[in-house]
Amino acid sequence: MSTDVAGQAHCPVVVVRDEPRQEHGEIVAGVDDSPECEPALAYAFEQARLRGATLRVVHAWQLPSLALDPEAVYDMDEVRTAQHQVVRDRLQSLTRDHPQVKVVEDVRSAHPVDALNRVAEQADLLVVGSRGHGAVRSALLGSVSRGVLHHASCPVAVVRA
Repeated sequence: MSTDVAGQAHCPVVVVRDEPRQEHGEIVAGVDDSPECEPALAYAFEQARLRGATLRVVHAWQLPSLALDPEAVYDMDEVRTAQHQVVRDRLQSLTRDHPQVKVVEDVRSAHPVDALNRVAEQADLLVVGSRGHGAVRSALLGSVSRGVLHHASCPVAVVRA
């Protein structure tokens, strides 16, 4: 169990794979621009602290489909800067509260499930949040937490907001 920045307790669901794995000394946490990812990030910081591991914070993003707006023009430098700012904003208070945890910011232009599963190949634990939209909405929209639970090669912790 961990507590978030507001001191509320969160009990994650952790799925551990059957196959023995080599330790890598790295915890991976997926983040986005929603406040719902904060409990998962707090849990990941605590796991990294307890294990003496590096925390890799992954934020994956994709540009909207041009089919939706074929005349849209994007300044890629501006988009990349904004995506890096998402990560810095999420990390600000937690890095201050956990100065002993080495943090690696990893911002990628990719689908979140693909990016997290790729990085998890060299991780001891993958931590993601779950917004808890319910079965119907999850089936319609898909889910990062479900995608990594089914495909990640390392143990996965899902922390509900």
